[in-house]
Amino acid sequence: MTVNFNRVSYVYQKGTPFEHQALSEIVTTFEQGKYYAIIGQTGSGKSTLIQHFNGLLKPTEGLLQINDVEISHKTKDKYLKDVRKRVGVVFQFPESQLFEDSVEREILFGPKNFNMPLDEVKERAFRLLIEFGFNRDILQQSPFQMSGGQMRKIALTSILAMDPDIVILDEPTAGLDPKSRKQIMKMIKKLQVEQQKTIILVTHEMNDVAKYVDEIKIMQHGQLIESCPPRKLFSDTNYVNQMHLDVPDVVKLQRDLEDKHQYYFNKIALTEEEFIEMYKGWRQDER
Repeated sequence: MTVNFNRVSYVYQKGTPFEHQALSEIVTTFEQGKYYAIIGQTGSGKSTLIQHFNGLLKPTEGLLQINDVEISHKTKDKYLKDVRKRVGVVFQFPESQLFEDSVEREILFGPKNFNMPLDEVKERAFRLLIEFGFNRDILQQSPFQMSGGQMRKIALTSILAMDPDIVILDEPTAGLDPKSRKQIMKMIKKLQVEQQKTIILVTHEMNDVAKYVDEIKIMQHGQLIESCPPRKLFSDTNYVNQMHLDVPDVVKLQRDLEDKHQYYFNKIALTEEEFIEMYKGWRQDER
């Protein structure tokens, strides 16, 4: 699925004293099979933007096109069922939205509403849960007897089991232990690489952006101010700091080493593995 924003603006509570312009003339494209990050300070419009993908919000002005479906302020909800089936959104702290008394019933709740083949959904969910490290009897267990990290994985599985073409994740690792964070991020990357899912990550965690993402979209005051690859953004640490964003740890390490030795690599490392290879090459050249 390709998603095009064509001069999309959104105003909360339009025509009231509380009117607030959250998005202003957004023009951008999200292509099938790519991994995107939407970043920016709190209040920049990130959450408002992602709620347009499945029609939770409709443009006040402009047009959103998802494949052959056009969404405007006039679009009726009955025309959005197929879009909502193909776009999976995992909101922040999704474990707080669990309500069924077993994992199986929790996972099948959404697919039932979309009349999806439940056996296929259940099989997909079971494979995902095993990959997340759960026991084979997990479907009969209650999600409310699990840790926060386990509940997060259950909530994520309930969306992924519906096999959406686009997966949107709003701070998916916030508050999790390092092991759970790594499991979730590796799983999401695997879905993109192996199944050509479009991944849209909303996050403040720049280490994840550097490691996994193909393209970054930067929001500021409701406007999209830049789209670029991670290496381009993080190569300009002054610009990142001016945007009040964090620099990935590996980039900080590289810059510290460069300042200390007055030696500057020809590119920015985005992962620890990449930095180690660059460092080894430099040390060999020094001999």
